[in-house]
Amino acid sequence: MDQSSSDGRSLHAPGGTGRPERSVSAVAVRAVVAAARLGWGLALLAVRPVAFWGAVVLPLVYLPALYGVGAVGYRPLLLELLALHVASILLGHGHSPFWTRS
Repeated sequence: MDQSSSDGRSLHAPGGTGRPERSVSAVAVRAVVAAARLGWGLALLAVRPVAFWGAVVLPLVYLPALYGVGAVGYRPLLLELLALHVASILLGHGHSPFWTRS
């Protein structure tokens, strides 16, 4: 006897493999997720070295910004530098320079 749902539709694929049919939307979602992962990986591949070296060099910019902290105009600059430094640390974390690779 064929397994059926209460509305009379078959739960199995027409080929008789015993597997439920995959909907088109599930396949489309998987394709979009795979494309997003590939895009994110390529973006990190391009951005990671720049972010790494930015995280190394940005502390040198703090000194001139800290020197002018007493002035009201430099406070937003310092906050922006800190935010940029945190972002570059997070994005550049996985980078390894060419001389450390084996």
